[in-house]
Amino acid sequence: MLSRTGWTATASSSGAGDAASNAIDGNAATRWSTGAAQVSGQWFQLDLGSAKTFNQLVLDTGAASAGDYPRGYTVQTSSDGSTWGSAIATGAGSGQVTTITFPSTTARYLRVTQTGSSGSWFSVGEANLYTS
Repeated sequence: MLSRTGWTATASSSGAGDAASNAIDGNAATRWSTGAAQVSGQWFQLDLGSAKTFNQLVLDTGAASAGDYPRGYTVQTSSDGSTWGSAIATGAGSGQVTTITFPSTTARYLRVTQTGSSGSWFSVGEANLYTS
């Protein structure tokens, strides 16, 4: 697992008390959430502080929010946080933990964009990146 020291998290929106930073705080009892039903276009973004190499993203909604997994997603990376490359992964979650594997990638920014819809919120209790 990559160290999350120096990381920051942002999102398209956040529910009351569910700041994006909660997804990288090391506390499984806190979370980021949209605070609203899932719709296409909602996003969660990580700034890793500097370019890192990784090939797997794991999003854990947390036990209390197990139904808040992404119904559809696209993962993109960026070197500057403004210009985003083509999707490195697409898919859909199916439970509390969504494991997204893709070719080894080096980037500073990573964004997960919701492409599905659901009455459930989009939540991330803990986000981690890995490299093999």
